[in-house]
Amino acid sequence: MRAGIPVTSTNGLSSEVNEHFGMSEYFVLLDVDGDKIQKVDVVENNPDVKEPKTPADLLAEHEVNIVLAGGIGPHMIKELLDKGIRIFRGAAGTAEQAFEDYKAGMLTEVRTIGDE
Repeated sequence: MRAGIPVTSTNGLSSEVNEHFGMSEYFVLLDVDGDKIQKVDVVENNPDVKEPKTPADLLAEHEVNIVLAGGIGPHMIKELLDKGIRIFRGAAGTAEQAFEDYKAGMLTEVRTIGDE
């Protein structure tokens, strides 16, 4: 499984979760086996490039299966769900804390746009 988490910096697991998913420039990607993190990467979604990707496109390109987000709006929910990416909201603190909260069942899965 690969998880994507919107963050405010490139500090890996210690990066703070970005509360505004659609505005995030950085995403921590976690390769997970069971409940163990196997690999941590950070990707940048540079809005200054000629044709920037939406966060959903960027994450789909990196084969993300689930997103752990703080706040997320209906447009991004639709884009992610249309790409088959599961969404869990309520993430806060660091990327590592978001993953721990996900494992503990503390994040809420968003299944439809109306769940925002």
